[in-house]
Amino acid sequence: MTFLKREQLKFLLVNLLALAVLQPGAVAFANFDAPYGFLKDLSAWLEAYVGTIPLVLIYAFWNREKLGKKVIGGYLIFAALLVSFSYYISKLVVADINPNFSFKDFLILCPVSMVLALMLFIPSLIHIHRLYYPYDLPLIIAELLVSFAALLLYIKLRKS
Repeated sequence: MTFLKREQLKFLLVNLLALAVLQPGAVAFANFDAPYGFLKDLSAWLEAYVGTIPLVLIYAFWNREKLGKKVIGGYLIFAALLVSFSYYISKLVVADINPNFSFKDFLILCPVSMVLALMLFIPSLIHIHRLYYPYDLPLIIAELLVSFAALLLYIKLRKS
């Protein structure tokens, strides 16, 4: 990652931290009354992260001279793909409950999911032993990898 500038590494760290911090609370929110399965937990995590995209974009545009057009353009493409994928997964999850689930509903749900995931972050860490179900193993692995990557990136930034 020596090809990235310091500000670009900080931008990557912001995104990794958002992913890492939001997952436990999103999974707790997804399973607040019953286990609904892997797709529900994944969709809750992705919805919460999509809720942070406007904030990340504000940060990116604020630092656009340091980040560069390529990074911002790449992030916009990534965000569009992630929003599309997240909407598709969310629509699959709620199809039986609400067949009229629209993209507008999804866009309203994402910031709400982000706030709920942040509110449930500390309580979910306290009860982490009861948070995940066996079908959530891929999410646990993803959380560990994202957290480890964020830690390594933080250490790299501290050294430079």
